[in-house]
Amino acid sequence: MSPQTTRRRAQSIAGWAPTTARSAYDEDELEFWTNREVSLIENLLKDKGEMDKDAIGEARGCKYWGPLRFRQALKEGIERGAFRKAGRNRYAPA
Repeated sequence: MSPQTTRRRAQSIAGWAPTTARSAYDEDELEFWTNREVSLIENLLKDKGEMDKDAIGEARGCKYWGPLRFRQALKEGIERGAFRKAGRNRYAPA
């Protein structure tokens, strides 16, 4: 190969991996968003009554909340007594 046809190798990004880093948020900010998400679900269930998980997610646009945020909000809401689990994948006002 002549010097003109040699290619330079690009720098490797070995060791780099994209991950969701929870440390990027402080605890106060996480608590704020968790409170907001639980409140949104609680208010929806007070207005509409018992609903299944998918209907709640659709009504509140939970797919835009971030990874596992919806599941965490449901779990936290039950623990706080904001709403209750009424059956498999069903939730009702407290």
